[in-house]
Amino acid sequence: MKKNYTISISARKFWTLFVPLTILIMIIGGISGLLIVDRYIMPNISGVKNRGVLKVPEIVNMHWEEARQSLYDVGLRLQIQSWEYNDTIDRNYIINQNPLPVEDVKRGRHIFAIVSKGEEVDTIPNVIRMKERIGKNLLRDAGFSNIIVYKSYNEIIEKDHIARTVPARGTVTSREIPVEVTISKGPKPTHAEVPNVIGETLAEAKKRIEENDLFVGKIEYKVGISSRPGSVISQSIPPGSNAPLDSRINLVVSASM
Repeated sequence: MKKNYTISISARKFWTLFVPLTILIMIIGGISGLLIVDRYIMPNISGVKNRGVLKVPEIVNMHWEEARQSLYDVGLRLQIQSWEYNDTIDRNYIINQNPLPVEDVKRGRHIFAIVSKGEEVDTIPNVIRMKERIGKNLLRDAGFSNIIVYKSYNEIIEKDHIARTVPARGTVTSREIPVEVTISKGPKPTHAEVPNVIGETLAEAKKRIEENDLFVGKIEYKVGISSRPGSVISQSIPPGSNAPLDSRINLVVSASM
């Protein structure tokens, strides 16, 4: 006589044990299947084995902008790792790269490069009488990027043009040193317009007066004036008038009681 066997599982065990276990087995099976397809089956299918893999082109001795475009054209990206002085590789040209040429990389990969700053020593170019912007650009193009600007009156050099550099033009020196550039303010005037400094703090008043090539003279303090303490309440030369250059302006400042 044939016997029938039945398995009895409670509803609680079914939902808390059997269902989660079944789902876990299905997930593991799915992941395993994908790995097998990716590692063993797909690589052996013609045209799939090297999909997304590129050989790195050589960019050493190329201008970094040209190298960037060249890499972009094949699906790679340039990332400049550092700039270094080099006696044999011209400025802006690539000294080294990583990964090396002909290595296999994935599409979209960054190719790291070291770019030459050229020789550390060079000659200060002649920028005298040039417009400030043009002269500074020429210095930067020569590798001198540490530029300090001063302004002063000059009887010969036109206003807003470069009057002198320190070190002087033609000097052979390190590109690391600062280059002082003096910009002409034109011929020195004989008179200056007196600024209105009434109501300003003493520090602000001094700054504005000196910016107009005038000087602060005697300072007198008055107590009990209805102005904020430390502010200028009067000046010896009226605002807006023309005073001889280097004139001294006396100030009266409000003081607290």
